[in-house]
Amino acid sequence: MAKKDLVCPRCLESFPVPLLRSPVGGPQPTPVQRRSAWQRFSEGRWGGQPAPGPSSQARAAASDAVDAVPVCPNGHRLPPDYATRPTIVVGVVGLTGASKSTYLTVLIDALHAGALAPLGISVELEEHSANRFEQQYHQPLLVDHRQLPLTPPLLEQGQSPEPLTLVLRRATQGGPERSLNVVLFDASGEQLYRKEDLGRFSKFLYQASAVLVVLSPGMFPGLQAVADPGEAALGMARPTQMLVNLADLLRSARGLRRDGFLQGVSTGVILSKADKLLTRPEFPADTLRNPEISVAALPRLFEDVRDNSARLVDFLEVNGGSNLLTTLLTRLPDPTVHAVSATGSEASDGAYPSIAPVGCLEPLLVLLARHGFLPSEGLDLDGSYVAAADRLRR
Repeated sequence: MAKKDLVCPRCLESFPVPLLRSPVGGPQPTPVQRRSAWQRFSEGRWGGQPAPGPSSQARAAASDAVDAVPVCPNGHRLPPDYATRPTIVVGVVGLTGASKSTYLTVLIDALHAGALAPLGISVELEEHSANRFEQQYHQPLLVDHRQLPLTPPLLEQGQSPEPLTLVLRRATQGGPERSLNVVLFDASGEQLYRKEDLGRFSKFLYQASAVLVVLSPGMFPGLQAVADPGEAALGMARPTQMLVNLADLLRSARGLRRDGFLQGVSTGVILSKADKLLTRPEFPADTLRNPEISVAALPRLFEDVRDNSARLVDFLEVNGGSNLLTTLLTRLPDPTVHAVSATGSEASDGAYPSIAPVGCLEPLLVLLARHGFLPSEGLDLDGSYVAAADRLRR
């Protein structure tokens, strides 16, 4: 099997091998002091010894190795040891106002605080990502409790928000440590239902090995009572077309036909702002939860994910989501559905009274299991999920 190209965690361009660049711009070889013929002759004839310590050649090689940094073809510096780890590129896709940025913020904050420690996983934010995360995400939302601004369209270079890069390290008993790069990018779904924008947007999705589709409940006709201002006016056509174009792009990036199987791509569907639905008697309220996280509990957790996915599909179907759900289940590879509340409360005058995330880890755990970083026992299709999917296909 051919070696997979690397993906730059800042511009998401793929390339076979990183370039090396010195801090002053471009290769700058250090001059090597060479001994003259007389010095070499005299050292061998009269027992002269070379200067103590490493040779000048060794010092020059060490200097080059320290000064040179790996970069992508666009000149973006790669994180330390980035090229030695496998990489998952995760696209978080949804219409403006679906709470994508808020979800990403509380998820990364929980990971950084040690949410995966019971699984033996430590999480680091890449240095460049950490600075932006603190200023643009963590401080305004989790410290000041202010609503985050809407995601700008992914258009020209320089306007697009750069992805955030995490490094996950998992200790295994009796084996070497495993590590993984997770590159998360927050995308505005409006670029997916306008054909004229797809060419510029697709460079991000072409690299995606996983997709998290964020759907707000207010977009479903039967749930418009909980819609945010202006959300109910979107209708179902835009999100459905967004999913159709998303599926087509993922396939075209891999040279597949429109009905081809998307091997190696994982999909999660997030029903955001699910705390607004707790007062509705037909909503399966126990699907909005913070499950126990441990290695022993993972199989049971994944079984619950399957069962809850079927229940959420049933709930959304009776609330006017049949066409959209059919698109999801037939065009995207084996998606799971998750009820999530990134804040646990509604914003008032642009600020949250409190922030208590619920259900944010489940989609990531499923993603990590599908890509082999966690055991996937329990993720096999169960009867209830298959029945719900088959009913929609018919």
